[in-house]
Amino acid sequence: MSISRRHFVGTLAAATLLRNQSLSRANAAQITPWHEDIARQAKALDQSISLHLLVPNGSQTNVRAATNEFTRLSGVKCEIRTVDVDNINVDLILPINDEPIDVALPATFGIVDLAQAGVILPLNTFADKYEPAGFSEGHLYRKGDYYLDKLYGYQTDGDVYLLFYNKGMIEDPAEIEAYYQATGKVLKPATSWEDLDSMMAFFQRPEKNQYGGNLFRSPVLISSEWWARFHAAGYLPFNKKMQANINNAMGVEVLEQLIAASNSQTPLAGSNNIFESWTEFVGGNVFCSIGWGGTQKYMMSQPAMRDNLVHGPLPGPQINGHSSTMGYFNWGWNYTVSASSTQPELAYLLALFCASPEISTMAVRTADGFFDPFREEHYSDSTIREVYGDSFLQAHRESLIDSIPDLYIRGQSNYLDALRLQIMAALARKITAREALDNCAQTWSHITRRLGRNKQRKEWKALLATYPPNILEHLKNE
Repeated sequence: MSISRRHFVGTLAAATLLRNQSLSRANAAQITPWHEDIARQAKALDQSISLHLLVPNGSQTNVRAATNEFTRLSGVKCEIRTVDVDNINVDLILPINDEPIDVALPATFGIVDLAQAGVILPLNTFADKYEPAGFSEGHLYRKGDYYLDKLYGYQTDGDVYLLFYNKGMIEDPAEIEAYYQATGKVLKPATSWEDLDSMMAFFQRPEKNQYGGNLFRSPVLISSEWWARFHAAGYLPFNKKMQANINNAMGVEVLEQLIAASNSQTPLAGSNNIFESWTEFVGGNVFCSIGWGGTQKYMMSQPAMRDNLVHGPLPGPQINGHSSTMGYFNWGWNYTVSASSTQPELAYLLALFCASPEISTMAVRTADGFFDPFREEHYSDSTIREVYGDSFLQAHRESLIDSIPDLYIRGQSNYLDALRLQIMAALARKITAREALDNCAQTWSHITRRLGRNKQRKEWKALLATYPPNILEHLKNE
């Protein structure tokens, strides 16, 4: 589909209805303000103590917007300590000092391992006592908050992958005509990875310092693209017996396509970190990039790119012979309660307070923080619309609703590290795509056997239940 700065005429009525529904819910919340009720309940507890928070560096402005209001309404002081984004999950399991932690904001993909390590608390008992009826209705993504039917956190950041297109290229009449003459296809946001690869190859003109894409080719993020491509090809990574389902003919073909598409990337794509990829795309000589809300916030702060973007979801699987789109949740942060907290009930109330409609809206409005929209109410907020732009918000909301989860099972990092290692080896032409996926499948088998196949099967089955039904029914796992 083609996306402009404003909503499509064809979807305007639906979008207006959704905004009105969101406003109705917000107005209902104003009659009995959840965050005020939560703050009153916190105030009834011991106010002489302070709550200590461990948050990823870069999100402190979002968190302070919420905790300042919590302190104002409840009288409970909050002290924030930051840690590097890549280390916060590890620091919870292996703390480097004895500083107290009551509330932590780990990356969502690590909730399972943190729960297994016993460093964060299950919150069901507190939720049964305090969570208001209907509290979760506005949340568009809560798949990472639970592990084996137990609540461990409250999502506070809607990180879902989107494709970012250079508007000056994708809407250039001369390029549109040239692309049609060359391929017989319409130049528009991709609904298949094959189409995206074709477009990136078309715009790859290094002799003119112009490139098709700067998709992630670094070791840390390379697996995400293969993961998305493999799902879009109609496959799941494990079968019902928890055996690797990746080294089949389609998995090899997908990896070969990823390797071929690397010829249409910028010279720095292989070494860029997340932030370097943003600054490179701002140069205006790249057709397509991949990112999420943080990417958009940065682009909106850059005059050269603010109004020069078209957004689209990731391609999805074939459904009834037609291409579809698909979201893929990739990171996110969660409010959790530390098992070392001496006041877990109060810590829970802070987490609940921060995830409420009004307070989470205040946090997401913060333009220089990590948090992105994740509740229905956020998409109708005028400040958030100014921060992100309507084109992004439309694509983001659609993707978040139909988003596949990350690999929320025990040993997540072990499985994905093995995949990254083999993809990078194939990308460097050290081994073939077939060898890479055979090696990975063998390593996965060792990981599963070490963790317990029956336990892993149970977790994989539970994770499958969180997939969007309209996507899951078109994915093969045997």
